[in-house]
Amino acid sequence: MNSKDHMAINNVTRNDDMELKTLDSDALKLAEMGYSQDLRRNYTVLSVLGVGFSLTNSWFAISAALVTGINSGGPVLIVYGIILIALVSTCVGISLSELASAYPNAGGQYFWANELAPVTYANFASYLTGWFAWAGSIFTSASVAIAVGSAGVGCWQLAHPDL
Repeated sequence: MNSKDHMAINNVTRNDDMELKTLDSDALKLAEMGYSQDLRRNYTVLSVLGVGFSLTNSWFAISAALVTGINSGGPVLIVYGIILIALVSTCVGISLSELASAYPNAGGQYFWANELAPVTYANFASYLTGWFAWAGSIFTSASVAIAVGSAGVGCWQLAHPDL
């Protein structure tokens, strides 16, 4: 850490009467925004990938969505659809990571909607974003339940072809 960082830490500590327990760059950034680092950050890349994969159920969602694609558009839709959706999802992920780095907050999307919307619409935008996130998680859970049921019926049909 250079002398500039030490001066910034001393200024933040004197100005805000905060006690910085750790002197890493994350704690410094949080202190500059007026927050104190209360929790330890000890996630590895592998553990973050594991949590993300288990939350999104990517393999199961893709396999369940392939049935609809095959029935609706065939192999052409599957190939180009996956490429297009991967591109769009990457763009969404990049923009959300930019927002997370600019406005780090546990609230996520509803906090960003409140901060970035015009003042007259900020509360409504935040409220609507929260409701859409809730509805999205409900629909995602329902879709996983339907896919599990469809997979179960498919397995049963393999064992009992006269069904």
